[in-house]
Order: sequence, then structure tokens, then C-alpha cells
Amino acid sequence: MNINLFKNLIPILAKNFIFFLILFFVSRLVFVWSYGNSEELLPNFADVIAAFVMGMRFDVSVICYGFLPVLLVAFIGLFIPQKRSLGYFRFFGYFAKYYLLLPLLVFLSLLLIDYFFYQFFQSHINVLFFGIFKDDTTAVLDSVWKDYPIFSILLIYTVTIGLYFALSNRIIKKGMQRFSIRKPSKASWLYLFVLPLFFIGLRGSVGLFTLRRDHTNVSTVAFINALSYNGIFALKFAKSELNTNSFAADLNAELVANQFDNLAEAYRDYRPQAIDSFDNDFISKTAQNEFLEKNPPNVVFIMMESMSYHYFQLHSKELNLLGDLEAELPYLYQFNHALSSFNGTIYSLENLTINTPKNIISQSEYFDVNYSGAVAKPYKEKGYQTYFLSGANTSWRNVDNFLLNQYFDTLQGKAHILKQYPDAEEFAWGAHDEYLFDYIEDKLKEDSKKPKFIFALTISNHTPYEIPKHHKSYPIHLSDSLKSAIRIDEQLAYDNFAAHQYAASQLAKLIRDIRNSPLGKNTIIVATGDHNIRQVFEYNEETSFLKRSVPILMYIPEAYKPTFYDKNILAAHKDIFPTLFNLSLSDQKYVYSGDNLFSAKKGYRFAVNEYNYMADSIGAISYDNNKMYYYQWTDKKRQKLKVADAASEHALFMNKKFKSYKMLQTAKIYKDIERHGQK
Repeated sequence: MNINLFKNLIPILAKNFIFFLILFFVSRLVFVWSYGNSEELLPNFADVIAAFVMGMRFDVSVICYGFLPVLLVAFIGLFIPQKRSLGYFRFFGYFAKYYLLLPLLVFLSLLLIDYFFYQFFQSHINVLFFGIFKDDTTAVLDSVWKDYPIFSILLIYTVTIGLYFALSNRIIKKGMQRFSIRKPSKASWLYLFVLPLFFIGLRGSVGLFTLRRDHTNVSTVAFINALSYNGIFALKFAKSELNTNSFAADLNAELVANQFDNLAEAYRDYRPQAIDSFDNDFISKTAQNEFLEKNPPNVVFIMMESMSYHYFQLHSKELNLLGDLEAELPYLYQFNHALSSFNGTIYSLENLTINTPKNIISQSEYFDVNYSGAVAKPYKEKGYQTYFLSGANTSWRNVDNFLLNQYFDTLQGKAHILKQYPDAEEFAWGAHDEYLFDYIEDKLKEDSKKPKFIFALTISNHTPYEIPKHHKSYPIHLSDSLKSAIRIDEQLAYDNFAAHQYAASQLAKLIRDIRNSPLGKNTIIVATGDHNIRQVFEYNEETSFLKRSVPILMYIPEAYKPTFYDKNILAAHKDIFPTLFNLSLSDQKYVYSGDNLFSAKKGYRFAVNEYNYMADSIGAISYDNNKMYYYQWTDKKRQKLKVADAASEHALFMNKKFKSYKMLQTAKIYKDIERHGQK
């Protein structure tokens, strides 16, 4: 064996390996510098060190996979004749130099993508990443070009590649100068230990298990846990999660996974303290109401792109984030403690239209199932005309084919709006909100004896945050304290604030126009955000509720107003349509998803987000890789949370309620799929 040649080859591999390791280390330092909070990190400095050590294990594993072909070529060197050693050494140097450029570009690209993904979503790459390839590709590229520092990114590529080639050339040159064909010493055989060390590096562990998601839990602080792995493993975890979420609609498997013997057990766990009643098929029913039977109201539900309750809190005359909506708030019912169902538009859209914990159904084999929980179904059964309207293309994410099976009579989007308003301004994602709202008004005014149910989706408050040129914005002044709190480019934050203000103003105009017209006497309008904006501000465990919070706003005409109202109760997307059904429909069945927000009945209210986070009046629980965390409110206004004992009685009570709620929702979806398959 030509151990001497192998001994000369290993330094080339090792020095390049160190360069890659430094690249990953620097990326983690930049990550901390950009997104870390010293008040959170310094008291947990030991955890930060542990996260960096764990992160290095993940980095080494990734690099080892990238270096496998180089190690293989080095291993072949053991069998090269002595007389060809110098030639093979020269070949190996240039092979390593040019081959390693490929993993370098792949790793650097994924690290950069992960960095900016975290900036937008406050999370490493997750399943939302795969949705990018199913979105409007042109719009996505337009957003990337306008929202991200393309030239800075190109500079990073240039500098990194330049340093890499400079180092590679130096390594080859020095190696040639020091190349030796002397008889190997006994110590030279120790270089063979590189092979088992490399194998350990691939696994990232000497224990029973290779590196996996469990290893990332090094702290009770979510951000520190995020430091413990890299963008490449984040993509691997996300792909695994995506495959996991490709569900088989197996009810028995779901019962086992959630530790239930049968559905009856889930009903027993959930039913106590439930506010609204439901039968053993998860069906609720509105009260009989003679007035509603004779005077069915129009119902308009609007899912506002990225409308954030945090921005409602930040709003002021100097930092005007609500525009004309501020003047409309006295006319509205407003719930101040509400969570979105999910943290992505398509996920929240599906949850609000069919009450599903499972996503993404619209692009799955189950897109054509008529789901019994479809919110248009009760209105359709009561003789309503049902519409889905949006400023976007309705073909986005296969939404059109999906919703046509969910009891909507009419689906209309950007093309219809531009046809009706040829001068309408549009941007990458479609027609701006003001034209969608004009379109909604026109639909409501159309002469018809049938009442209308309209589900609308807005898009203006979406990157690249371009608002119509004719719109006159209110002042948006960024104080020094606000500037220090912003985690993105100041101009991008300003553009986002302006887009939020624009969207809020256009919503206000729609409400005002209807309120001051004959339609105001029999049209209910409800608006909420599809998710909070996570791009601009940093959130932690203390503010985890605010991170997920959205407003729920309701305009209700005098004749339909409820007798009970508490703006401070816990609410969520799950409660919106049960509330609307009870406000607008008489003696009508619907699938239970949540509770009537205007019910005076005492009971247990809670909010759910992503089906991995739940909050009530006492605290919140969250799940990360099947591990439950528990937090308690630190103040009566429920603004901040603190870490508490996950084994406490209330934490276990919340866990039981959450699992049974999720199980019953999932069972309803699975039964619909099974029924569809039997047709």
C-alpha cells in the first residue's frame, strides 16, 4: 500500500475541510449577530456554547458528505504505484480544487437561502420552502429581486469563491514543495484513522443514533435551539416533514399516534367545558331564529394578507399603520387576543375554508373531496349565492379546482377584476386590494333575491410591498427605538408598514361604504389576517403569542348585533365561522371547529396556531419535535409569557384538550376522504 502518497494527500483534504468548517462557523456567527437578542442570549450563554458545539457536529456531517468523493480518490491513492505518486498527487490536488467548488456553491447557496428564510419567517427552512416552487414563479422572483440585496449576495459569492481558489492554489503549491517519496515511518500508518473518523463525521455521533432533529433541543430558548443546526439539515428536516405530511388518511393510525383507543375517548376528553354543543359526528346546529329566516344577511369574510395585531399595537399618529381603519374601529367588534390557524397563506386559507389540520390538501390527491366542514356549505344549503373572490390568480396552488369542490358557486380573481376595471393597478401577485373591494361592492349590489356569502382573499400587503402610485399615505415615522428593534433593512420595513397601512385603509373604505349605504342594514363583514408578519420584528418565548397574533374585526348591522361581547376573550380562526353561522343562519347544521365568540355561556376558550401551539387564559403550550413546552402569562393583559413547568396540572390539562381537539378535526377530514373514496 502506498501509505506515503496517502499521507501526502490527506493534508489537502484536511485544509479544504477546515475552510468549509470556517465558512459554516462564520455563517452561524452572522446568524447570531443578525437575529440574536443579547437579553436572551447572555443569561443562557452556556446554552449558546452548547448550540455552537452541536452546530459544529451538524456542520461536520454535512461537509463529510460533500467530501466523500475526495476521500474516495485519496483512498485510491493507497493502491497507486510509487513511481506514479507525484503525478497522482498533482491530479488529486486539481480534482479536489475543482470538484469541491460544487459542494461549496451548494452549501453557500443553502446557507444564504436559510438566512433570508429566517429573516422572513423567523424559522429555519421549513415546509413552507417547498411551496415556493408551487407559487407564481414570476412573482416570487420579482419579490426576491426587489426585497433582497442581490448585489451583496453576489459579492458574498465572489469573495467566498475567490478565497477558496486562493487557498486551493496555495495548498497545491505548498503540497508540491513538501511532497516526499521517502520510506514511510510506522507513524504514517496512523493516517488510516482518517477513514473511521470520517465515518463518525458522517454520522455526527458515536452513539446509537445518527444526528437527527432531537439533537437540536439544547435549550429552553427557541432561538438558541435554532443555532444548533444549519440550513442544509433544516432542508433535510423540512423534506422529511413534507413526506410525513403526505398523509394516507388512516384514522386508526392517527388514533394510535395521538394515544387514543377510539374516537369516543377523544370526545370524552374534549367535550367537558366546551361552549358550543355538538353531536358524536362533530356536528353543531344554530338556534332557530324567525328573524334570520325572513331576513338572511349578506356575509362577507375577508382574509387580509399579513394583517398583524402587533401592528395594531404599534399604531400611532407618527407611525401610522392603520390609515383610515382607525376611524372605523369604533363601529367594529374587535377581538384583541386572537391567533391565526397557520403561519402561511395557503395553510390558513385551507383551514378557514374546510377546517383542516392537514395541509396542503389543494395540491394533494384529496383536492376534489367535498368536505363536510366546508364553510360555504351551510350558506349554500340555506340558498345563498357563494363566492370566492381574490385579487390574485385563482389557479394559484390549485385553489380554483380545490374550492370548486367546496360549495362555492363562483370563483373569480385577477382576470375578472382587470376586465371590469381596465385601469386597475396590479403588481407581481395580482390586482391591488382597492379594486378587489370595489368588485365585492359591485357583487353585493347586483340585483338578486338571494343573499350572498363572499369569501375574499387580499394580496397587497405581500412582498415586494408595492402599493398603487396614486395612494396618499399617512405619515410613517420610524423612531430610533423602533429602528433598533427592526431586524431587516429599514427601507424594506418602511415599505411593509406602508403596504399594511394601504391595505387597512382600503378595508376601512369598504366597511365605510357599505355601512353608509342600504347594504349596511343587512351585510355582515368580518376581516382577519391570514398570519402575522414575522419578517420585521424579532420574537421570543415571551412574545410567542404576539408572534402568531392577528386581529379579528367584525362589522355587524344593528338588527343582527349580539347581546354579549368581550373583546378580551381568547379567539382564533377556528372560532370565526361558528360565530358567523350563529349570527346569520337559523336552525342550520355545521361542522364544529370552534366556539361562538358572542356566546355568554361559560366554558373553556382557547386558541390554536399551526396545531403545535395552544393558548388559554392561564398560559400556552407549544410542541417541538414531540416535546411539549409550557408557559404562563406574566400579566393580566396577557402580553408576555414565561417558561413554566410542563408537568404541571394545567399544562397536562391543555395537552389533553389540544390532542383531543386535533384528533376530532382530523377524524372529520379522514371520514370525508373515506366517504369520497367509496363513491
